[in-house]
Amino acid sequence: MAPVIAFINPAVSTENVGDLFIVDSLKRIVVHDAARSFDVDPRKPVSRDVIDRINREADAAVICGTNLWYKRMPKPGRWTFDLDQLRAIKVPIIPLGVGTTRHDDGDNDFEPDTLAQLEQIHGSCALASARDVRTAEVLEAAGIKNVSMTGCPTLFRSLSPTWQLKAKPGATKVVVTVRKGAAKNVKKLLKALAARGLEPVIAAQQDGDNFLAKSVPLVRKATPTLYEYDVRPYFQLVDEAVGAIGWRLHGNMIHLAHGNPGILFSNCSRGESFCETFGLPRVPSPDHVEMPDATIDDMIGRLLNPATFDNLAHTYAEHRESMARFLETNGLRHNLSGTGAPIHDAAPV
Repeated sequence: MAPVIAFINPAVSTENVGDLFIVDSLKRIVVHDAARSFDVDPRKPVSRDVIDRINREADAAVICGTNLWYKRMPKPGRWTFDLDQLRAIKVPIIPLGVGTTRHDDGDNDFEPDTLAQLEQIHGSCALASARDVRTAEVLEAAGIKNVSMTGCPTLFRSLSPTWQLKAKPGATKVVVTVRKGAAKNVKKLLKALAARGLEPVIAAQQDGDNFLAKSVPLVRKATPTLYEYDVRPYFQLVDEAVGAIGWRLHGNMIHLAHGNPGILFSNCSRGESFCETFGLPRVPSPDHVEMPDATIDDMIGRLLNPATFDNLAHTYAEHRESMARFLETNGLRHNLSGTGAPIHDAAPV
């Protein structure tokens, strides 16, 4: 009988499509009773009834990976559990692929209330899963040791035991993931892709990513833009596109998960740590800092060069195994022992 999971799920009221990619992937990986498992929204106030339901119905509470381990975690719209509520949960609370964002290599601290909550969460489970090396380092510096660096569940969405680059002869569509703070660089990237005969399509993840969706008379044409709170059209693009390049970690990661190339321009530690962990090019791109044309052109070349991804088969297999061991250590059944599933399949249970 499949277990009942209380998914502490930021995607319930998210304003970022990237959270939908994470939860879709996580629910494909973790075996659960789809009819009886349920979501808990940590962004909105959590009632005593919700805590009671977790204790009464769930075998475990899984925190669905997102960017959550901030210096100050409790905040309306981000995380509303308090320490007493966490203490009242009697089943294991298991972080799965949760990460931090830090803009300074020396910034490893947590505020006292946040640290107390993190200690309670990690103390309730056998082993926690960190999204990237930087996150594991920050937790270790805080004295939290029962952490495995598994990577993000999004990268293992295909469920395949191996990673292989997909060749798509004749494909010209390239997905571009964007952020408003990189607007000048986005425009340069779109121009450079078009100059190579490629067809850029923006895959927006937030409302602010739509800044090129409309034309400006006598100034520019609209760039084809996808923006929906539904993962299906994004995975249709994964089928159609050569790959993805741009500024959204999970928007690029869904392409890598299914064998497409992906290149990330990163403005913070999470992107840089992901690239370092999986042997991918690191391209720092702070907001509002213009990149040289040569750098953008070089990254397009690396996107199109299969040799860029020679190391990914090894690092994928290594961290996929870490993900499987983490789940098994916590007594969670998973779907990482099979041969994979088609991209459009519903999450297996």
